[in-house]
Amino acid sequence: MEVGKVVMPGDVLLDISSLKDSNEKIIFGPGMRREDDKIIAIKCGVLKRNSSKMYYIDNHQMRYVPNRGENVIGIVLKKGSDEALVDIGSSEPAVIDLLSFEGATKRNKPALKTGDVLYAKILTASKDTEPELVCVNSYGKSVGFGVVPDNGYVLNVPLEYCRRLLMPNSPILKRLGTILPYEIAIGVNGRIWVKSTNNERTLVIVQALIVLEYATSTEIDMMCDQLSVVHVK
Repeated sequence: MEVGKVVMPGDVLLDISSLKDSNEKIIFGPGMRREDDKIIAIKCGVLKRNSSKMYYIDNHQMRYVPNRGENVIGIVLKKGSDEALVDIGSSEPAVIDLLSFEGATKRNKPALKTGDVLYAKILTASKDTEPELVCVNSYGKSVGFGVVPDNGYVLNVPLEYCRRLLMPNSPILKRLGTILPYEIAIGVNGRIWVKSTNNERTLVIVQALIVLEYATSTEIDMMCDQLSVVHVK
């Protein structure tokens, strides 16, 4: 498979039968489907591979299709006695068991309420069932998952932009961090939660993330230099 190549729906990306005598491990991600011994593209875009050596098709897309193991930002729609419905931007709401939080027990469940913002991981995803979320890792630890702090801002952006920001040493996040202190959580479902030391600084980071989406490295430096003069005191 040629990374960086533009593909169209129906294109054959790989014939699996050619790998039978190979020990190479290939992980397939969003935008692909297996049909018999062939891996087929199911949407148009650019074929890419991330730092985990997973292949995926990158395109400008707002509708999120859940995939197992991905980190997402969701908004609680409804809470029941044992589980809650969460909007993650997909065609159907996701479900999270109230025991899927660090320290949760049958007698001590998290006090979720409608409108809470969650940073969670997709445990299961299938076209036949609703996605299931968890807010702990395999050891039962939150490791950053759970209800995010109040007074933050949730920003909706294209899925491709989130994946770029999640790349190691993202120039945008690294440069903004030299100007203003902030916390950030990025979901591959096209949502970004950000919070700074006050509301004004939070909105500055939000506007910067919007403006810098298509900026070059030179433009990123210029924009951040301007922000440092105006907002850093």
